[in-house]
This record gives sequence, structure tokens and C-alpha cells, in this order.
Amino acid sequence: MISKTKYIVAAFLVITLSACGSIPVSHDFEQGFDFSGLKTFAWEPNENDTWGVASRNQLVDRRIRTAIESKLTSRQFNQVDAAEADFLVSYNVVVDQRIRSSNLSGGVSVGRSSRSRHGSIGISTGSQIRTYEQGTMYIDVVDVASDKLVWRGVSSQALPDLSDPQRLTDHINATVTAVLEQFPPGGKRDGEQGLILTPSGRVVDGNKTK
Repeated sequence: MISKTKYIVAAFLVITLSACGSIPVSHDFEQGFDFSGLKTFAWEPNENDTWGVASRNQLVDRRIRTAIESKLTSRQFNQVDAAEADFLVSYNVVVDQRIRSSNLSGGVSVGRSSRSRHGSIGISTGSQIRTYEQGTMYIDVVDVASDKLVWRGVSSQALPDLSDPQRLTDHINATVTAVLEQFPPGGKRDGEQGLILTPSGRVVDGNKTK
């Protein structure tokens, strides 16, 4: 029989891992558009710096571009010159300062006394105000034939500490993968395996685990 203490700890770990592995995404697209005709892609020209973060941070720009190219290629799209592409892709990133306020705080306590082991969940009241950065990534797809935006994928989430370069790269890769999981609308392309949630709570591209 599972003790109450072990049950509390197990429940807490499940909630924590689920939250860590969750990447919120959404998308919008042109109703009635035939996405099956899209086979090749290229980057949208950006002479006037209308999209992306290259002018602010070329290192981050290269990471995002590499992640997008890798994911689209893994979904059986071929990268070509802009003059030969079926669709053009671009991205934007917006970072806002947000305030989070809560009147509740909680925690899990596990310990032992001289007589028995015990576990508890504590909830206390009192206003807590914290500031955090909210990052939003947009990935756009423009149909070359009609010169119209036909798909947009979005991920908006509170940003973790990304001061470590490898952690930043992992976060970008996971976010791009989650967003482009929705493209094209209607499901996976042939040979695409989608996202995999690892035991550690990280989201990885299933095609890279082959």
C-alpha cells in the first residue's frame, strides 16, 4: 500500500513535470486554402528589417532560423531559392515585462517526527507580486502564388532563465518545434513523428531520435 507521504510527493512531481513539458501554442490559417500544394520554401526577403531579430541579436537570429529550417525540412519541405519557392517563411519575437500577483502561496512538506513520517501541503495567504518576461514567437507562411499570408503559428510563454547559451538553444528549438507541429493544418506529413516528451520533462523532436 502506498503511504500518504509517497502519494503526495508523486502527485507533486507529476504536476511539476507536466508544467515543464508544456509549450502553449496556437495557429490561424486561410480557410479553404489547399496546403497540399506547398512543397518548397524560402525565407521572405528582409531588406528593410521588417521581421526577425537580426538587427538586435544575430546569434539568436541564427538559432531561430536554423531551428525553423530544420523543422520544415524534417516535415518533408525542401528549402530552395526564393524565386522557386511555393511559400515564404518569416518570424518575429516580442518580449514584454509582465506582473504576476497572487494572494495564495503553497508548498509540499515531507518530514518525520520521533514517532512517524508525515507529509503535508501548506497554503498561506498574503499578496505576492512578481515581475517576469513574457515572450511571444510568431512564425508566418506566405503563399507565393497569391502573395497572401496563409498561416501563422504563435507561442506565448513566461521565459525561464536563458543566460546559458545551450539552454537558450534548447528553448528555441523546443518552441519552434511546438509551433511548427501545427503546420500544415490537418496533421503530420509523411515521415514526421512529432514531439516527444522525455522522462526529464523536455520536449524533443521525434525525428531526431531515430
